[in-house]
Amino acid sequence: MPKPRAADGVALKWVDGGAPPVLPTGTSFGIPWAQGEVDRTTPIALTSSGVSIPIQTWPLAYWPDGSLKWTGHALAADSPLSDTFDISTDTPTEPSSPVSVSQSSTQITVTTGSFTAVFNTSGDVLIQSLLLDGQIKAQNGSLVVHLQNSPDEPELVGDKPSVYALNGTIDSVTVEQSGPVRAVIKVTGKYAGQGHAAFLPFIVRFYVSAGATSIRLVHFFIYDGDQTQDFIKGLGLTFAAPLSDLLQDRHIRFATTDGGIWGEAVRLLSGLRRDATDAVLVPQFEGQATPDISTWPTTVSSGIDDLPVWADFTLDQLSPAHFTIKKRSTGGRSASFIDHAGFGTRAAGVGYVGGANGGGTLFGFRNFWQGAPRGLDIRGAGGDTATVTLWAYSPRAPAIDMRHYDTVGHGLDLTYEDVGDPDPNPVGIGRSYEISLQVVSSTPSRDSIAQWASTIANVPQIVASPEFYAAHRLFGGRWDVPNPTTSGAKDIEDRKSALLDFYVAEIDQRQFYGFWNYGDVMHTYDETRHTWRYDVGGYAWDNGEVSSDLWLWMSFLRTGRADVFRLAYAMTRHLSEVDFHHIGTFAGLGSRHNVSHWGDGAKEARVAGSTLKRPFYYLTADELIGDIMDYSLQADESIVTWEPLRKVLDPPDPAAGPGRVRIGPDWTTLAGNWFTKWERTNDSHWLDRIKTGMHDIGTFKYGLFTGYTGAVGWDPSTAHLVDYGTGPEQSFNLSMVFGGGEFLMEAMELITDEPDFDAAWVDFCRLVIASNADRMARYGISFNPGAFAYWYAKLQAYAGERLNDDTIKQAAWTSLKSSDIGIWDPVAQIGGTDVVNPINEIPNLATNDAGQLSLTEYAVLAIAPEFAPNTARVTVENKQQEDWDRSTLASEKEEAIGKETPTNSTGKKRGWRMLLCMI
Repeated sequence: MPKPRAADGVALKWVDGGAPPVLPTGTSFGIPWAQGEVDRTTPIALTSSGVSIPIQTWPLAYWPDGSLKWTGHALAADSPLSDTFDISTDTPTEPSSPVSVSQSSTQITVTTGSFTAVFNTSGDVLIQSLLLDGQIKAQNGSLVVHLQNSPDEPELVGDKPSVYALNGTIDSVTVEQSGPVRAVIKVTGKYAGQGHAAFLPFIVRFYVSAGATSIRLVHFFIYDGDQTQDFIKGLGLTFAAPLSDLLQDRHIRFATTDGGIWGEAVRLLSGLRRDATDAVLVPQFEGQATPDISTWPTTVSSGIDDLPVWADFTLDQLSPAHFTIKKRSTGGRSASFIDHAGFGTRAAGVGYVGGANGGGTLFGFRNFWQGAPRGLDIRGAGGDTATVTLWAYSPRAPAIDMRHYDTVGHGLDLTYEDVGDPDPNPVGIGRSYEISLQVVSSTPSRDSIAQWASTIANVPQIVASPEFYAAHRLFGGRWDVPNPTTSGAKDIEDRKSALLDFYVAEIDQRQFYGFWNYGDVMHTYDETRHTWRYDVGGYAWDNGEVSSDLWLWMSFLRTGRADVFRLAYAMTRHLSEVDFHHIGTFAGLGSRHNVSHWGDGAKEARVAGSTLKRPFYYLTADELIGDIMDYSLQADESIVTWEPLRKVLDPPDPAAGPGRVRIGPDWTTLAGNWFTKWERTNDSHWLDRIKTGMHDIGTFKYGLFTGYTGAVGWDPSTAHLVDYGTGPEQSFNLSMVFGGGEFLMEAMELITDEPDFDAAWVDFCRLVIASNADRMARYGISFNPGAFAYWYAKLQAYAGERLNDDTIKQAAWTSLKSSDIGIWDPVAQIGGTDVVNPINEIPNLATNDAGQLSLTEYAVLAIAPEFAPNTARVTVENKQQEDWDRSTLASEKEEAIGKETPTNSTGKKRGWRMLLCMI
């Protein structure tokens, strides 16, 4: 399929279908281009129904010739909200009120016309003020963390933990973009105070869009505390909101996810013994100014000073399924809260404080209830200034306990867990949250707040069509839009669609939510207990094992499904933050699947690799993901200390380099990190590192089958790989299932001057699940790579494509058809006393197979559609184990591998199951 040309225009749409009701902070998106089509000087324009719309453009990635591979774009807050757009090479329109940025030694000021945002460049106040028509509506915006010195144990009497507050202190401020459509201000710093050493390094980005009266901020922090002493009790943003209206004209609002609004005044006039009449009550309820008090019934006006003044309000979403609202009078801490002011299932995380005449501030979270426990506080609404705190982690919840779930490890044979060397350590993991603040000149209507809340909760995203993405062969390119022209292909497509439906629903059914958990799914199901194995070692949280994130992104690209986009978005956020060590001894490495996201002892480059984050980055133009992809480059050094085979083999021979890596998934991940940096910067240094390793592998006698599970010497200073002189030993099943296969498919289309590596790569793809006779013919020895055929059929099909060999393509289909893995049992409904709540389940489900098999089927369907089967696959009756268990523990093929003895490697030669610590 030829790539679409820019001159022809690219049709765009909103991922959710129609246009959002409002676009308060603007939005950003990315577009791919064919090589040589556009460069940094090419003007790019956006139109809708022939009307030009202001757009800002910047480079995201480059082709080797310096032309642009991806561009990022920003749409203004006041853009016409059409359902569709067209982007093309043409002169863009300037916004009517462009963003303007000015700097002094102490402040950065951003204006959009009537709106001004002032940011400080030092100290612990990040947002100096937000002004509308010259009047301050919000000010003194600061980051706050509550810290305590021990965990919450409410059942114990005696001394309680000490809790104290620290503020985020600015280290640096950078203007990353300065208009005309949007400005981006980056702030870095740490939390400090109360005698505690500065810690929790953070990045905050502020986004200000043309036409906006709002800011959007994304806050990312990294945990670098002592897990036995630094327990986070609360985390969020606080700011001051000046108030000038009469008490009866001041309004508080909270929004729910289903469009509901909780709204009351600071001094309520309804429900009194004396009727204030509709002329007074209706305006107050609607958020409008009440009539002059002289027009009220004197029975009410004469006693107004006797009415309570409600100054303090709290909304807490301490679980994803329940929120509460409480309020308190000006009695403050001398008075109690009324704790039954409101309740519901899911709050939108949106609130408002302000007045009918003086206006105020709307504030809200993205993914509020999904990231529970969260909270919103308003304090002092009866005075001249209210204080608002948006709690990304509510202080009313138990303090965050970063310690491991047990004090001993439980072993691979039964619990599939790898703990020890190193012990569980959360240093370096991180989390982000996103907040929007909008200043207004008067209290918005209830409908307006509900619309604002719906947009803030799910920030609108502009995308292209699946056909457009497929034509560009993105991220490996061996996938296409669904085309079920045969019954077998239709069966696959139906199964893939149903599987995605199940996971979308399963996240909500199982409540896979929470501050750390949201975005992840579980690894393997326990059909006896009718639940996922949430408490069984390596079977619990999935941590992106064998590219579950890539599965979701590829599924979105080929279908355009909005629900899958949101799922993939949340998963990449989680994997890139919570399962990734950004600093410290594990910097650039991630953690293998475990009951605790960061608890497993297998610290692997594959979990933190950049190539798996590229879809998120390029489709959304998100700066934080760009930062995190740079963090992954630290793996070059960290992998020497935490060498992946240290528990299997003796220490590596220093003569072959200070470290040891497996060609796949270790070197392929490192090379993928360099590839990402190369295309983002067009700096040949990163290409040279890739080619150094490729050249080395091209000289190895056994190519990508070299060594014990692919183990070779590694020198991070030069990027050279060294052959230890060993032939193929043990399993190569992990080599290409963490995005390595897709990465090399893409890379070899651009790197064309390493023919020896390319030949070795195609040989690997052709032979990894071929017959032993074929491998003997090529290498002169007999060996079993131990690769799951239903995972590696995609590489077999790719080899057929590269060699123009239909026999190999047909063999890939045979490999798929010969296995019943992935043909899961029908969804079953379980109820009664077997479960807490009635559920739907697929008893033999494992996410490893769900993701990797889907990627394989997508690829084989795209490469060899002409050989798609005419009949659907059928499953084996009475399966005794989950598919993943059967694949790893019950396969005769794998058991045979386990009995093999390494012939050339020196090492501990532990049983093959020890290699599962890397799975």
